[in-house]
Amino acid sequence: MEKMTELVEQITKRLQLRSARIDKADRLWDAAVLVPLVDTEAGPAVLFEVRAEGLGWQPGDVCFPGGRYECGDDSFAKTAIRETCEELGVTEDKISLCGELDFLVTHMGPIIHPFVGRLADGVQLSCNKDEVAEIFTVPLSFLMDYEPRVAHMELANRATADFPFDLLPRQPHDWHKRKGYNIYFYEYQGHVIWGLTARILHGFMRRFRRELQANIL
Repeated sequence: MEKMTELVEQITKRLQLRSARIDKADRLWDAAVLVPLVDTEAGPAVLFEVRAEGLGWQPGDVCFPGGRYECGDDSFAKTAIRETCEELGVTEDKISLCGELDFLVTHMGPIIHPFVGRLADGVQLSCNKDEVAEIFTVPLSFLMDYEPRVAHMELANRATADFPFDLLPRQPHDWHKRKGYNIYFYEYQGHVIWGLTARILHGFMRRFRRELQANIL
C-alpha cells in the first residue's frame, strides 16, 4: 500500500509539470499559416499565394503564407508572422493578428495552426520568388456566394510482412478502409484552391458567416 501511494504521488507530480500534448510518434510536425485579410477595390478580400514550381512540397498549388515551426519561435503565432514576412516581404508591424482558428491534425504529417490577420492598407509586397510564384486576392463577397465543389478521399492501411498475423489472424492482409473525409474545391479566375488551404478557408467562412453578412453584403 505504501509503495502504491508513493508511486501515485510521483506520477501525479510528473504529470503536473506540463500540460498534455499531441503524441508525435507518427512523425507529426507543427506548422502555422496566416489567413491574410486585405482591403481591395473590390472590398475586403483574402490573399493567397501560388507556390513556386521549384519547391519540393506541392509546387504550383495555392496556399496561405506559412511554414514549419522553428525552435526560435516562441509561439505558433510567431511562426505564422515570421513566414508571412519572409514570403511576402513585409515587416511584422504591417500584420495585425485577429486570433487563431481551430488547428488541423492532418493525415500527411503536419499539424496546421491557422491564424487570421489583417495586412496594413497600402502595404507594399515583395514576394520571395524562391517560394512564391504569384499572389492573388479573392473578394469575401465572392466567397460568400460561392458553393465549393466537394469530393471525398478514403484512407486505408495495410499490414506489412513483419506483422504478427499468428497473433491476430483476423487482421486483413490487403488494404483495409479506415475512414473518409471531404475535400473542398474553390475556383477563381483560373486558380484552384483545394486541400488544406480550402479546408481552412471553408472553416473560416462557416464560422464567421454572420459577421461577413453584416459587413460585406
